[in-house]
Amino acid sequence: MEDEQKTILNKIVDYQRVGMLCLFLSTFLYVGTFIPPYQAIEWKLEVLSGVSLLFLLSSFICCWRSAKLKKKLQ
Repeated sequence: MEDEQKTILNKIVDYQRVGMLCLFLSTFLYVGTFIPPYQAIEWKLEVLSGVSLLFLLSSFICCWRSAKLKKKLQ
C-alpha cells in the first residue's frame, strides 16, 4: 500500500511540473503573437495562437489530473 501511495505522489509531482511547463510555454508563445513581423503574416499569428491555446489546455488538464490524484491519495 505504501508503494502505491508513493507512486501516486510521484505522479502528482510530475503532473504539476508538466502543467507548469505547459503554462510557461503557452505564455511564451502568446507573447510571441505581439511581435510586429509575425502580425503581418496571418497564418503565423494563427499558428502561434493555436499552439498557445493547446499548451494552455494541456496545462489545465495536468492540473485537473493532479487534483484528482490528490483526492485519491487522501
